[in-house]
Amino acid sequence: MTQDYVEGVAYPPQFHREMTPPWIDAVLRGLGRQGPDFARPFRWCELGCGSGLNALILAATHPQAEVVAVDADASALAEARIAADAAALRNIVFLPLRFDQLRAGSLGFFDVIATHGVLSWIAPAQRSAMLNLIGAALRPGGVAYAHYMTHPGMSAAAAGQSLMLRYAAGQPGAARHRARASLNIMQSLADAGAGYFAAYPQERQRLQWAARQEDAALAHEVLPPNWQPFHVAEMMEAFAGSGCAYLGSATPPDNIDAVSLPAATRPLLAGVEDAALAESLRDMARNQSLRRDLYGKELAPMSADAHRTALHALRLAGLPGAPEAGRLRFDLPLGQVEGEAALFDPLLRALRNRPRRLGEMERPGLHPAMLNQAAQMLIWSECAHPVAAAPAPPQAAWALNRHLATRGGAGWLAAPALGGAVAADPAAMLGARIALEEPGLDDVALVERAAHLLDTEQSASRDLLADWAQKRRQVWVNFGVLPAA
Repeated sequence: MTQDYVEGVAYPPQFHREMTPPWIDAVLRGLGRQGPDFARPFRWCELGCGSGLNALILAATHPQAEVVAVDADASALAEARIAADAAALRNIVFLPLRFDQLRAGSLGFFDVIATHGVLSWIAPAQRSAMLNLIGAALRPGGVAYAHYMTHPGMSAAAAGQSLMLRYAAGQPGAARHRARASLNIMQSLADAGAGYFAAYPQERQRLQWAARQEDAALAHEVLPPNWQPFHVAEMMEAFAGSGCAYLGSATPPDNIDAVSLPAATRPLLAGVEDAALAESLRDMARNQSLRRDLYGKELAPMSADAHRTALHALRLAGLPGAPEAGRLRFDLPLGQVEGEAALFDPLLRALRNRPRRLGEMERPGLHPAMLNQAAQMLIWSECAHPVAAAPAPPQAAWALNRHLATRGGAGWLAAPALGGAVAADPAAMLGARIALEEPGLDDVALVERAAHLLDTEQSASRDLLADWAQKRRQVWVNFGVLPAA
């Protein structure tokens, strides 16, 4: 660990759908903002890309994009380059640099600059350098995506974080072992009835969540010496200093007060015109812990007619696992919210067989605002996904997926039709590997082939694989994840 950050332990690969062009486009349409045209050539930059999974998937599913991924961990980027070479991706560049090593203007201009899991975990000088870079490199009409920890939800966590960091510093061994030891001392305090956990019961839940993390991920959560939640107003002011205005959240429910705020708090926002104050009130009402903000440079609101036209043109694809009809229940931080069958049933039925434009699902008596909100909730709840503006030929995604699938375990696979990725558990990853190696196998032959690769005691895995082959394989073929049998 250096003075700035954690070194010597790679962060496990993670894919974040909120950073992809189709997702950003869909959310911006919902907010009434005209973002970049992702059907045309565009430039996309990730600051703090880690293992590069997001950048790799974006490059494989958007051949019209020029992708630049920056991270100070040269060893992680070396692995990312191996993956890019395996998929013959020529539209991606990895830069092993700190943010303060990047000169303003050296990278050119970008339509999207994204950063996830970075702002709250790096030194102030690196944070300032990042914001300066965003101000210099985001082109007018461009969008910045920023993920960070926020008050008030993380306010109580700051005390525990400080203790864990100090405790870990006195422990022997590698970073991952010291991080686990620091978590164990917190668990011991909780088990002993420490008043901290009595006063802040959500910290016991956070402790349980942390205990399930891989040691490598835990090291990056616990050991950064500059761990820092921010008030949303602070971050909005910082981005304003970079010439970027707050647009909304990349997490759709956070843009819908009717589902994200306690009912009695909503009237308190009436007449509040200051955006920073309004978002601060919302964060307090939600006890917000993490934010995924969207900022724009010179990105004006649409007119009412343009907004409706943009919404009508939004194309959605139904996802496997979504209910075929009926009402929906959304699990939100403040509790469960029920989506009425009268609203969601026709949408679920319409998306059952093929992608559709939102305009095709409009019907008499349904207010456009309700259709907009319903679409955003379908996207967030993984019942539907925006379709890529210009779906790519699948060959690059197949090549990348072959590389990703050979590693085994759970992960993600590139889906060109979605301009993003699908999550794959170990059984599905094995099935994808076989389908990519031997695309002519039908479902029965594929499961039979997998049985030879599975241990004789793994009957549950065989059952999961058969279930995947029956229910999801063809959908993945439709999304461009796999070749047809």
